[in-house]
Amino acid sequence: MSEKYRVPVIAAAAALAFHLFAGFSFIRSAAATYDETVHLSSGYSYLYTGRYVMNIMDHPPFSEMLSALPLLALKPQTFTGHPYFANFMPYHYGDLFLYQNLLSPDRLLDTARVFTFIVWTALFAGFIWLFASRLRSPAAAALSVAVFCFMPVFISNDALISTDAAAAVFYFGSFVLGWLFTSARPVMKEGKRGQKGEAVLPGALWRWAALAGAVSGLALVSKFSMFIVPPMVAAFWLADNLLWPRMKFRKLLGYLFIYAAACLLVTALVYKFDLGLYWKGLSATLNRLDTGRSSFVMGRHTLKGVWWYFPAALAVKTPLLVLLGALAGAWLTLKNFRKDYLWVLLPPAVFFAAALTAKVQIGYRHIMPVMPFLAVLAGLALARLLELKKGGWLAAGLLALNAVSVLRVHPHYLAYFNEPAGGAANGYKLFVDSNLDWGQGVKGLADYLKSAGNPPVVFSYFGVARPESYGINYVPLGVYSNVELKGTGAEVCGMKEVLLAVSATNLQGTYYPDKETFAWLKARRPVFTAGYSIFVYNLSADREGLEKLAALFDREGRNTEADCLYARAGK
Repeated sequence: MSEKYRVPVIAAAAALAFHLFAGFSFIRSAAATYDETVHLSSGYSYLYTGRYVMNIMDHPPFSEMLSALPLLALKPQTFTGHPYFANFMPYHYGDLFLYQNLLSPDRLLDTARVFTFIVWTALFAGFIWLFASRLRSPAAAALSVAVFCFMPVFISNDALISTDAAAAVFYFGSFVLGWLFTSARPVMKEGKRGQKGEAVLPGALWRWAALAGAVSGLALVSKFSMFIVPPMVAAFWLADNLLWPRMKFRKLLGYLFIYAAACLLVTALVYKFDLGLYWKGLSATLNRLDTGRSSFVMGRHTLKGVWWYFPAALAVKTPLLVLLGALAGAWLTLKNFRKDYLWVLLPPAVFFAAALTAKVQIGYRHIMPVMPFLAVLAGLALARLLELKKGGWLAAGLLALNAVSVLRVHPHYLAYFNEPAGGAANGYKLFVDSNLDWGQGVKGLADYLKSAGNPPVVFSYFGVARPESYGINYVPLGVYSNVELKGTGAEVCGMKEVLLAVSATNLQGTYYPDKETFAWLKARRPVFTAGYSIFVYNLSADREGLEKLAALFDREGRNTEADCLYARAGK
């Protein structure tokens, strides 16, 4: 094997090993994120009961069921006779399933996470390799896979029980397979002895159409935002055949029928032929998303979103190599244009443009379908370096620099921000919620408190993971959660040190009516930060801080705690 191919293949293998190591490390470090309890418990209830009831109006069932699949071997309790299940209370049911089961929360959650992470990693890497190798070369494919492996958005979100990774991989796969349908070349069918060969389309063409339809169906049954995929693929095929004719329109309609039939069949199979249930869920989700949601972006609070949210998130949460490489790759594809390159440029551009109009803006993860295309574009750009003397080593060096950037946040990959943004430590000033703080930092906080003798702490938590499950002795204050977190009975009046832990999302007041609730903490230096997402302050000798904290207890009507803090402040 020549250096031109040897170096990219070695780089891809090393990157894949790093990706697995980083993903497993992230899994071990992260407590349950905000929606994981719902996704996991709902998916398992679907598998166990065969009924779609718990979370079906918010998310299609396929991704949730796939993530819960390995739990069948563990046989956890299902609690299907509990009022939380009977009354369709997904967060309460998820809390019950994860934290009151016979098996430990870590075993349930991490078993599903590891399985999910391996599945999504394999599918992403496979589709990226298929796309880039046929679009350019095996070397370009290897470099594209390496870029993918060093992207924190995949390391973290592929390792969580959510619907985002499934949507992204099936969106990407739909267009990879859709492109393979359009790129198939006519072949000559051999005639009988002495007869001239006849030009026909290869027999595999209908298979590409059926595979593209099946993967599009998997996108539909993974996340409701994927309803745009089938019309987009159909529009691309029609436009491609109009601009670069290759078959009669009637024949193309036949292939579109195969595509649509495969897509519909997969959707119907997953929904057990109750397609009305899919439309009800889609309608409910679109209506809910249209109302907007509280969001924080670079110091600004909004209810209906700002058009620049996702461009800004892309700019600060994507490694520089990927950003610059994707831009270079896009420029090279336009400079050396051929119609095949439209399939690597237009699908992410259309999705990203649609995202600009979103009213619910709570995470970079919502533009994950764009990311594998960026990896391919960056891989194509790196492949051009192979034309230079020692260019393979230059490409490997750039990938190594990217790895160093990503490793700086190990194992807290959800909190990654690139160097121009100030890194992960500066992230809370720019974006919060699932960009940085999804409740996963509870484990890190527990480890810190254990090392300090496990003192009680006043905890303003954003999330649904149970702090007491990780050994945290806490007094809740300003908790934002979909479950009741009542604390462990610790008393403020008995604290030797007044420790206050605040999630980054609450620090920025994202979901509080009073956005300045914890603004007074921003001038204070935390004594510890858990995973860049939970800040711990020691207010024991801080008179003003104690008075501010007392005022917050007063605001919640908890006068006993407030009086103790006022007395401690000498007021």
